Amino acid sequence: MPTKPPYPREARIVAIEKGTGNLTVTWYQLRADHPKPDSLISEHPTEQEALDAKRRYEDPDKS
Repeated sequence: MPTKPPYPREARIVAIEKGTGNLTVTWYQLRADHPKPDSLISEHPTEQEALDAKRRYEDPDKS
């Protein structure tokens, strides 16, 4: 089981396209460099949900 990342935690939001041809949708991935570089933390259908997850992930009081 991975260890808890040290604080301050840092994450980034990456927009990705899912689907093929004309049928694509944008999803937002929360990625961090713990436990490995560019680890996927979570995926969200809206940018706002991804921003909320990023805020929670980086908040030291939520550990």
